[in-house]
Amino acid sequence: MHNPKVPTVDFKFRFAKARSSQERMMLDIYGALAQGKSIFINAPTGVGKTDASISACLTYAVEHDLDVFFLTPKNSQHRIAVEVLKGLRSKFSMGVKYIDVVGKRNMCVNPEINLLEGEAFYKSCEQLVKNRRCSFYENSRDMEKPDFALEEAGMSGHNKLFSESFDRGVCAYEISAKLAREANFVIADYAHMLNPFIMKAFLKKIEHSLKDSIIIWDEAHNISNIAASYMSTSLSTQAIQRASEELTAIRSGIDLGYLEYLLSGLADAKVKVDGPGEAFVEKKDIPGMLTTNTEEVCDQLEKAAMEYINNTEAKRSSLMHIARFLRALSSFDDSNAVIVSRYGKGIKLSISCLYPSEAIESMKQAYANVFMSGTLLPLKMHMEMLGFQDAHSASYPMPYPKENRICLLDKEVSTKYTSRTPDQFRSIADRIASVKDRVSGNVAVFFPSFGVLNSVRRHMQRQVRFIQREEMRSLQVEQMIKEFKESDDNLLFAVMGGSLSEGIDYANNIIKGIIIVGIPLERPNLELQAKVEYLNKKFGMKGNEYAYLIPGVMKAVQAAGRAIRGEEDRAFILFMDKRYSWSMYRSIISDFMKIEDDSDYISRISKFMERS
Repeated sequence: MHNPKVPTVDFKFRFAKARSSQERMMLDIYGALAQGKSIFINAPTGVGKTDASISACLTYAVEHDLDVFFLTPKNSQHRIAVEVLKGLRSKFSMGVKYIDVVGKRNMCVNPEINLLEGEAFYKSCEQLVKNRRCSFYENSRDMEKPDFALEEAGMSGHNKLFSESFDRGVCAYEISAKLAREANFVIADYAHMLNPFIMKAFLKKIEHSLKDSIIIWDEAHNISNIAASYMSTSLSTQAIQRASEELTAIRSGIDLGYLEYLLSGLADAKVKVDGPGEAFVEKKDIPGMLTTNTEEVCDQLEKAAMEYINNTEAKRSSLMHIARFLRALSSFDDSNAVIVSRYGKGIKLSISCLYPSEAIESMKQAYANVFMSGTLLPLKMHMEMLGFQDAHSASYPMPYPKENRICLLDKEVSTKYTSRTPDQFRSIADRIASVKDRVSGNVAVFFPSFGVLNSVRRHMQRQVRFIQREEMRSLQVEQMIKEFKESDDNLLFAVMGGSLSEGIDYANNIIKGIIIVGIPLERPNLELQAKVEYLNKKFGMKGNEYAYLIPGVMKAVQAAGRAIRGEEDRAFILFMDKRYSWSMYRSIISDFMKIEDDSDYISRISKFMERS
């Protein structure tokens, strides 16, 4: 459903002229905002959705005295929004102030605590501030208004503000909050709005209200799963043992034996020896002693955790994690699945959020939302999942010539669980090598899991220089991406749904081809079963589609979209799994691309690349 036509609008746009798709998108957004409605937008790579969304929202917000939030799933995705606003600021005298905000831990300049992790950092920060022992906070506390240099740094991005604050001896997070109070436009992370606890504190601190704000959600296909992850947690016997060691280190009298007894008791009672190794846990299975004095117990654990961190200079504490888990255990409801499982010699009790109702309801407090992504199809599903059935919607075609891309299918192999044999992995490896032998330039191969990636890699005769590994840290991933972009004739092995297949711009046609090996469907387990059943009840028997089929195929589509990023780019995409010929998968993927069956796909790829 497109919004009705709106009168001609003088949009604030940083370039001389908007592309036709951008102009249409700006009018669609402006029209929805004029009616106080949210809008869902499917905009493929190349439409220029960041420029279009910011220009439309900022134009409307300035006219109607509203604020704008631009939210992304990752800190690294803030940069493009900063660049758009820089361009607008230099071109127009709009009187618009903006700020790039990230989480407190990522903005901390105090070397005493900025290496601490998780709750250990936040509790340590709280203690230092309360006792007036953080000089950075004290230096910024009495600063009524940050000066021009800090304001300019804040509008250059959070890294620049971090450096400037450190040099000046002030708290970067406090400075960013002060700047945000005066800002009309705030760039932030999903957690600032999707985590209900963070959202309330954040909005209060920066003195903004949702009802007077437009929220732009970038990569909006991720919202539901990310929100659910903020409200999910688990406890393992290993974590309990680590926490007990922490208590021993500070000679505390707190005994956590009852938690190990709880986990082993639940496992013995619920998990069948010859079964799947996991079982559901109900409220009646949880002893009342664990849910009656929760706050008192958690306070004791957190105090012990701080004593341990202060005495040992540890960077994290399992005691903090247990406190968080116990709070969740005392308040879970039907929107959570509680599951006990055995792994090796250990036991784990998980609390998984099946549907993040509280986070989703908070979105409706905003003046309006702009949900946008390159893979937001089917739009109806996302509108229903987020509870905005009366919102506007729009979808735009790929802006590049269709002949610049060829999409082919190899039906002779599959990574379906029952097909995973050494011979099958060897066949996949040989086929990848055969394609690369006929192609000059970089080829990226995306797999459904690290397990499949490693199984295929073991059979590769050709060298694979760039390989994503499960234990990689973000800095290692960034370095590998940099080196891959600088190379010109290599293979990249990575997983779908990971940091190398979403949100990364492989510009200048550095990838000549993409091979999609398998479908990254979640492996069926009790959590998935519970989610499907919950969504079946909530959305009328659409659980399998909404929780399993569509999310899996969308990861493949995201990965397939990494190659063509500009008008002159040309690339082939090869889907290597016979299931892509099945109607249930092909019907989903057909909204994005048409896959051709061709048994001689290597010749087709070779001829296509010769014309490049």
